[in-house]
Amino acid sequence: MKSIGITALVLVLAMVLVLPVTAQADKNPVSKQQGFASGEELVEGPTVMKDPDSPTGYTVRFVYKNENASRVTFVGDMLLRNWADPADTNVYTPREYRPGLMRGGGAFEAEMEKRDGGYWVIEVPLAAGANQYWFYVDGNRNYWVPDPANSPKFAPDGLTGNARRSFNAVYVPYDPDKQDKIMGAREIENPRTDGKTGKWDYVEIPTLINGKTRYLGVYLPYGYDEEREEPYKTIYLQHGSGQDASDWMNIGSVPNIMDNLLADGLTEPAIVVTTDSTYLGNAQDGYPNLYNIILPFIEDNYNVSKKPADRSFAGLSMGGGITTTIINDDAAKFGYYGVFSAGMRISPEAKNLGAPYILIGAGRYDFGLPSPAQVAALDVTDANYKNLVVAGGHDFNTWCQLFTIYARDYLWKPEAFLIDKMHKLLDGYLADGAIDNPGIYNSLKVKLKQAKLTSFINEIKAQSGKHISREAASTLLEYAERISFDN
Repeated sequence: MKSIGITALVLVLAMVLVLPVTAQADKNPVSKQQGFASGEELVEGPTVMKDPDSPTGYTVRFVYKNENASRVTFVGDMLLRNWADPADTNVYTPREYRPGLMRGGGAFEAEMEKRDGGYWVIEVPLAAGANQYWFYVDGNRNYWVPDPANSPKFAPDGLTGNARRSFNAVYVPYDPDKQDKIMGAREIENPRTDGKTGKWDYVEIPTLINGKTRYLGVYLPYGYDEEREEPYKTIYLQHGSGQDASDWMNIGSVPNIMDNLLADGLTEPAIVVTTDSTYLGNAQDGYPNLYNIILPFIEDNYNVSKKPADRSFAGLSMGGGITTTIINDDAAKFGYYGVFSAGMRISPEAKNLGAPYILIGAGRYDFGLPSPAQVAALDVTDANYKNLVVAGGHDFNTWCQLFTIYARDYLWKPEAFLIDKMHKLLDGYLADGAIDNPGIYNSLKVKLKQAKLTSFINEIKAQSGKHISREAASTLLEYAERISFDN
């Protein structure tokens, strides 16, 4: 196995993720609550309210009932950073929202107000998409208390007690008059209300792993047809440290994102599978349970393609490290990879590195953001890759965006990775004389820009050995025919 430094990377990410969350206290925690009417009925859980006085156009009232608590702290990954102005290093609270700001500043926290009957209440202005929150009770910061009135659907074999991090989600609409378009794009994380939704649940793996019954999260797209002539593609997703197979399906909003992309015709129907790192098998052995148990189970029980080109594997943080290990072991096992918030440790000597397509991504304020030098090192390899930076930190504000972009713009689209690469090749060939006629160079550039691949291929064949060196023509044809074939 040719993995370089992956074990160390995973350990570092795991160590960082178990540190206490840095939170910023709210300077005005009960400003909205002062207006509560006497005797007003409180509904447990989050209530999203249209609010003209809110900077986002919406305020969410959170009500948590705990008659035994003497203090409850509301916490959420809701602090804001200035995406529009990178020079601004300030961190803003939700009540300071304005266009140009985006979640990704870390954990916001504020004391909840105690009401009669053991109710604890706070109101917070929030913007579009999935907003994650949890509670600390009586100062215990080790246990992220889930909201019993808005409970996630946990994996039966997942983490418990203090080991589990809560990922309650509240979904907020987009107000175009008060929020900007970049925040509005987060609305894709919200559930559909027209019934065009897929189904997901935890499915038992019939083979015991280390003597235990284990489960996979499985999403089936809207209209899933067991008899469909064309088998579905598969997307395997891996969580980070302190998480399990639950996270991508809950706060990760993957079912909602897939439903919305499919309804708008922006991605191909695919089955999504979430796995747990504890049952993949030993990394040094190449995660044998993934190939010997999990993939065969999915491919034998669902109408999915068994071709590596129709499989994707992606992961966040520690899961991104696992994804990188798979790439380094044999990149051809999957057709597409997503390495999110995990630095960049892809080996230039990885087996079959030129076979798949790799999206690398992280948040601007993310400790898992790869350095430019790390990314540039891939340019001297055969890797077909893209590197993205989105608005966010090391949290699901970043990972929801990256999954959306991955599924919408890159999955099953080789041209998204190869067109830019081919433009660079043409520029290089003109500069070094492998293309000796500027008119032919310009003609090829236009055809490539307009995606006229058949004409592009025909012109290269006609000029090979004449105005284009045979070596340059062979390389260009390889990429062009790969796009045509894959499409």
